[in-house]
Amino acid sequence: MVNDETAAFAEEMRADLLTFVDPGTEPVITARNGELIARWFHDFDERDASVNWDRVRGQWIVEHGGKRMDYASFVAGPELADLRALAKNMVTVLGRGRDNDRYVAGRARLSGSADEDAATLVERASTPENDPTKIVFVTGDAGAGKSRMLHELTYNAAARYLRGETDYLYLNVSAQGRGLARLNEALATELQDLRARMTYHSVARLVRHGRLRLIVDGFDELIGGQGTYEEAFGSLAGFIEELDGRGSVIAAARSVYYEQEFLARTNSSSELGTLLWSLVPVEMRPWGTTESDRYLQHFSPEVRDRVQRLRRSPGVEGQLLDKPLFLARTCELMEQNQSIDTGRPLLAQLVGAYVQREVSSKLVGQHGQYLSSEQYVELLEEIAIEMWRQKTRELNRATLHDLVSLFAQLHELPTEAQQNLIDAAPSRAMLKLGTKPGTVAFEHDLFFGFFLAKPIEEALVRGSHETASILRRANLPVEAARAAVSGVIESGASGQSILSILAQAVDPNDSFAEVVGRNAGTLAAEVLRLRGTAEQDLLVQNVTFADAETSGITVNGASLVNTRFERSDLRNTRFESCVAQGVTWHLVLIDPNTTRLGIDGATSVDFVGLRVADGQGRVEQDFGASSMLNRLQDCGLGIDAREVDTREIDEDVLAVVEKIARHYSRSNMLCVDDSGTISVIANTPAWPRVIEAAKASGVIRQEHRATAGRPKTFYRRMVLPETLLAGLVVGAPVPQPVADFWSRLTDA
Repeated sequence: MVNDETAAFAEEMRADLLTFVDPGTEPVITARNGELIARWFHDFDERDASVNWDRVRGQWIVEHGGKRMDYASFVAGPELADLRALAKNMVTVLGRGRDNDRYVAGRARLSGSADEDAATLVERASTPENDPTKIVFVTGDAGAGKSRMLHELTYNAAARYLRGETDYLYLNVSAQGRGLARLNEALATELQDLRARMTYHSVARLVRHGRLRLIVDGFDELIGGQGTYEEAFGSLAGFIEELDGRGSVIAAARSVYYEQEFLARTNSSSELGTLLWSLVPVEMRPWGTTESDRYLQHFSPEVRDRVQRLRRSPGVEGQLLDKPLFLARTCELMEQNQSIDTGRPLLAQLVGAYVQREVSSKLVGQHGQYLSSEQYVELLEEIAIEMWRQKTRELNRATLHDLVSLFAQLHELPTEAQQNLIDAAPSRAMLKLGTKPGTVAFEHDLFFGFFLAKPIEEALVRGSHETASILRRANLPVEAARAAVSGVIESGASGQSILSILAQAVDPNDSFAEVVGRNAGTLAAEVLRLRGTAEQDLLVQNVTFADAETSGITVNGASLVNTRFERSDLRNTRFESCVAQGVTWHLVLIDPNTTRLGIDGATSVDFVGLRVADGQGRVEQDFGASSMLNRLQDCGLGIDAREVDTREIDEDVLAVVEKIARHYSRSNMLCVDDSGTISVIANTPAWPRVIEAAKASGVIRQEHRATAGRPKTFYRRMVLPETLLAGLVVGAPVPQPVADFWSRLTDA
């Protein structure tokens, strides 16, 4: 007789084998004398294995080919996934071009923790536990070294696997040029490039068993690039759903905004009802003196001295030298005696030096230079805008051929020049091979943003219609927005004229209003950075500040109308003598010591949750009406506490709700059977009242799941924690289930 646990395992094994068997065949699993017998076809051969439960070891043991092994090792072994062969290919492919002698490990930290080696932290944070699935979000500025760190992590894990020091690998999927709405396609391409024996169908199964850890590098490049936000997040959520609360996924993005978007969007959709995850945020830190000096030791004293002088120059954007990529590129050019001057923007100098070197020494034929520096820049701008039009970060060979052909005809270039520009495009300055065969991409997102700036600038000059059209694409890089706004203002336009164009570009009835509003906000933030104090009575209207650089902005005397701040970083940001009308502030990040909110017209209801930073790098989420009010008052917001009408709730009940909300800010499930803070709260007298009101109103959903061999009770959040606690304020515009929840607690 087969018990329920054995039947469940047999079904899981069948699902695993289905991803490996020959097409058109199915595995057969039968129970015999207390053991399971599996038969399947692989590479046209019939194979079989017997599986038994080992009570001593507490795991399923497989006998196959005269060997005994645990079940996860069987799935990862040569008969199925053959991860050892995959590891060999990873070492070969990833080892090419590794400048290991000059590699300096970066640092990262968890919120409130000390800095430590980034790869070590990510490895520890992504170690799977019994449940739920771990989602490790690695955030850091563009050029901060996230991709290189993840590359080294992947390579080193593969090398350790071959030495028998570990039993898992990282599968590192680059997001550049791919839409997250087609995550399976990205997985398939990566596996094909590595000549893996398995298909993309097997990836989730191996992640479930802890033998693979998926890395999605450049997560923010996936979002909005293909399809909508919901489609993109839904694709990743669909993959996580297959994990059934096990394994781990690492996502890298340059902004915490995307981490927060994941929390908000990847939750309770009906088609994703089995999703179970917890989020671990990891912040990549800029290089400090120690890392920079260690890297500079590889160069001559002259180069080191020039870099230090450059770093001290006030107008050179010296913070770029705290980013590994740009420090490396600067040193490389200095080694070649290229001129990098103090007092000028570093990125523009790097681009100029690369362009000059390219046209004078590489783009040369029988009759001299193919292109002038200005023409090569124009070509790169055309490549950038074509990528933008296609909502991608890569161009295929056919598109590149057509683009270069038109460019060559316009500039009357010889045939040999045209062919050179097409064939050698991936080896040209600031370009590289894309993730797909025959494609070309920019070497880094900052270069893409730099060359995209000119078309954005031209659209702003032409007016709101052209601006709306160009902003309907993907997420606008901050670098492109900054350069475009600077160019328009340097041409003599006022900041207000740009803000007026952006306000008119956002049409609430447009199906692309969300992405246009966010991109308009990215541009508006740069207007405020440049003109926030120089122009009085600025009117900012209809835009959304989301993935925008709002930190460090100072604004005097502006009016904010129908504007949204979505998870905006307001540290070192100052609003003085400003007015707000119809403005919402959703989980904005403040520092009471550096954030100034001198804004009339704002009410406590306008603020839905806060993230509060301190001087030690800790970030606390605050959803409580009274504590939020006090913190906003500390930032100078003129709200009278006596004007806030909150529901009369027992303090012990409110404390339980706030602790539950804090838990839900990092996970979509709550389990009282696990040890920790929640299990302690579940034993308080107020717990039954809160949990029953939550279930009855529909703000949570009770589920029973079998984990680690025994059933547990889970409570899935059906609303965001900030929305839940916003309902404490009487009259707050919250969904009906939230209002019903608080009414039940008030009436109890």
